[in-house]
Amino acid sequence: MLKPVLDRDTVSFSGVSNGGDILKKLSAYGVPDMYTGLMLLDPKIIERMQNSNFFREPLGKVVRVMSNYENTMMPINREAFNSVKAVAKKHPDITLSEAFKKLYPQHKQKLLRAQQTVFEEIIRLACDLPKDLYEEFSELMNITNKRLLNDPVVLPFSEREFLYKLRRIGAEMLIRNNPHELHAMQRLISVANKIFHNEPKGSRAYGRKIKKKLEMQMQPEILKRNSTNLAEFKKIFEISPLRNNEDIIKLLDITSAKVHGFPSYANFERKSFIHELKKITRKLKNRKFAQEFTEASWRLPTSKDNVSAFIVKFSDQSNNKIGSNLLLSGMCSIDHLIAKKNGGPSKLLNYGLSGQEINRQKTNIYFDEWVRKHPETRKNCQKYVDRMIELYKQGFFEKVSKKQKNKRLDKSYIENFAKTIYEISPVENRIKLDLSKLYE
Repeated sequence: MLKPVLDRDTVSFSGVSNGGDILKKLSAYGVPDMYTGLMLLDPKIIERMQNSNFFREPLGKVVRVMSNYENTMMPINREAFNSVKAVAKKHPDITLSEAFKKLYPQHKQKLLRAQQTVFEEIIRLACDLPKDLYEEFSELMNITNKRLLNDPVVLPFSEREFLYKLRRIGAEMLIRNNPHELHAMQRLISVANKIFHNEPKGSRAYGRKIKKKLEMQMQPEILKRNSTNLAEFKKIFEISPLRNNEDIIKLLDITSAKVHGFPSYANFERKSFIHELKKITRKLKNRKFAQEFTEASWRLPTSKDNVSAFIVKFSDQSNNKIGSNLLLSGMCSIDHLIAKKNGGPSKLLNYGLSGQEINRQKTNIYFDEWVRKHPETRKNCQKYVDRMIELYKQGFFEKVSKKQKNKRLDKSYIENFAKTIYEISPVENRIKLDLSKLYE
């Protein structure tokens, strides 16, 4: 089953059941994020934009329309959009991707400066590594430097990494909500799982003993195996309805270079670097020292907290991907008040509405812990409830429940939400939501 990749593959492609889809329909009538208070974006808006190729329109038009949804954007997304608006004033006839390419040089330099401080700290720590681990770290940094500077680099092929990135592409297709496209992607992922399996031991992506992995990968029998598997997948892909998908084509081009040991241009990926650094420090007996590496690497800028990282990350992407990602952070999603991984049920009484980015950040964090770190959640939950009461009284609960046989949205949802929030909020200072307007 196709699964969206957030921090973990935890969300089913089939969506949220037991009333979640009905609840999400309310976003079309204006609902604030229960955590941030920002307005939520109706997923159908992005779906329509993507399916109509709206993001390929001239920049001036794209900016005018997207300006209507600025109040749904998280701070970094809004900052990036403001940069795009500045470009649109001078170049209204270019595309969104061309605007990002114009912004790229200055933001690449800003990002490198921000990254440099963190890498200097990591390198300082590495000086105290044992000799064998320091050699592995040096190999990792050699590749990392080339990726940071956009120099061609030879990377080992990893079946696991290929499958992960293919699933990520599939997750992004969920936004367009095209059944034929999703079915085709499920088919490709199923085929890939059968073709790319039983990877030889020690052949996973770079990190530990990179040179040895590259040498092993070039052994005739392994090279033949990987080449044959990739050719088999390509053959199926080329007759697939997705054969013109730019993301999959790009993934296959990069994968082909890895399989055959050719240099390619691969952008630096923060998450991948942290993962590979952990592989090295995992061997340290001094766990406190290992933790220092981890904490230092976490300080590397991300596209969620640094506008330059956002612009650099998407500067080589398609118009559709850039436009969607400017809006995605505020797209309405179903939030499990008690996370599924923590035993929370997939039932209406355990649902709230939040933006996709906050939902991703919250993942498996307990609600009371989140509230302690984000005290503004208290007033925003009240803001959420007040709007829900308004929508209920205006008849929108009944409207979104039409044509549903066994699922109805009524005022009991609001009452259950308030009760659940009270029960899971910090015990030292419970959140008591005011429902008096519901009974007026």
